[in-house]
Amino acid sequence: MKAKSLFKTNLCKLQGASCKSQATQNRHVTCHLLLATCFLPIAICFLSGALMAQDLNPPLDQWQGRQVFQAKGCAKCHAVYGEGGKIGPDLGERKFYGSYLRLAGIMWNHFPKMYAAMQKAGVSWSEFTDREMSELIAYLLYIRYLGEPGNEYRGKKLLQSKGCIKCHKFGGLGGDVGPDISQIKEYMSPLLLVEALWNHGPQLQEVFEQRKIKRPEFVDNEIVDLAVAIRSYMSPNKVPVEAFSLGDARKGETVVINKGCTSCHSIRGIGGKVGPDFMDLNLDYSLTQIAGQMWNHGPKMWELMKNKGIAVPTFAKGEMADLIAYLYKLKLEDVQGDTAKGREVLDKKQCLSCHSLQGKGLGGSPDLAASARLNAPVEMVTAMWNHAPGMREKIVKEDLQWPEFVDDEMAHLYAYLHSTRYMSPH
Repeated sequence: MKAKSLFKTNLCKLQGASCKSQATQNRHVTCHLLLATCFLPIAICFLSGALMAQDLNPPLDQWQGRQVFQAKGCAKCHAVYGEGGKIGPDLGERKFYGSYLRLAGIMWNHFPKMYAAMQKAGVSWSEFTDREMSELIAYLLYIRYLGEPGNEYRGKKLLQSKGCIKCHKFGGLGGDVGPDISQIKEYMSPLLLVEALWNHGPQLQEVFEQRKIKRPEFVDNEIVDLAVAIRSYMSPNKVPVEAFSLGDARKGETVVINKGCTSCHSIRGIGGKVGPDFMDLNLDYSLTQIAGQMWNHGPKMWELMKNKGIAVPTFAKGEMADLIAYLYKLKLEDVQGDTAKGREVLDKKQCLSCHSLQGKGLGGSPDLAASARLNAPVEMVTAMWNHAPGMREKIVKEDLQWPEFVDDEMAHLYAYLHSTRYMSPH
């Protein structure tokens, strides 16, 4: 059985449903296969960083976040890249959400409108365990990272417009400067494509200049489209594990060190000042789009490296994915909450209109300092979410305003509440 057909068959089995059309199969293969094959290292890496601080073990099944999304009825209202309900926004169209607690804050802010829509549509409300909440948020955080499926038609047009066909043969047509694509024996994923471009970047630059070819740059989903088109000219071949790798942030940190990235870049102010601080990078893009941007900025970086006497680093298979996974993870980490700001958030959101804190407040609802749900941020988030319908009812009754969180307010609130909790049962 050909590799592509085998992937479709196995993917449909994993999803527990049949793929009804060729278009659906192609979409599933290109997009969800990435999730099915590679979400585990990403989820483990993310959870072992931001969420392991909450005393949670990483999920053992890479489908758990997606399964939670389905099991809790999220897909009845929300689509992911067009697959799912139409009541709420398509979650695949949103850009970078931010950190764990920032996304939790966004979910909380939209609760009143979401709850009303669910009641109108007859969708039942679901509560979450801490693990389910973490798995769901991890999944939502990485939807954007996975990116959209590629389009072969658009990709073939790019082969012409980007000048690829001037140097390479595709289906027997094209130049002979580079290898004939149909003769390449290794599967070409979008990431492996960019990785290969980067590794040969300086040499390619010379060819571009000699032949007066405009150096191609990539925007939006062009890298994925191009990779899909290139694969259409290749014979079915063995697919290396690295082809679908979404990266391992722990390995990515090692790549940053070994490749000397901090000679030019800093992390939270520590490191070189030639390039931007990694924390200031705009990561409102998918994994492959970020890789494409690295290629776009290559000449500028290579020139700076040459001036500083630094050799241009090359990547072994999968290392570029590891590097980007690490950069992405840095942006997902919550800031260290400020207890003073957290007290301000507590007052600003009028939390003590319903709750008490160490015996002070209007009471009625449980004393927050006595809560057993403050050992980790996820416990606070889950408790708030599970009690949201009751809180909404009380807020409406008391004619109060639904509290909303912006920026890092939820991180500050957690830090303050955590600092005030009773250390022994009361």
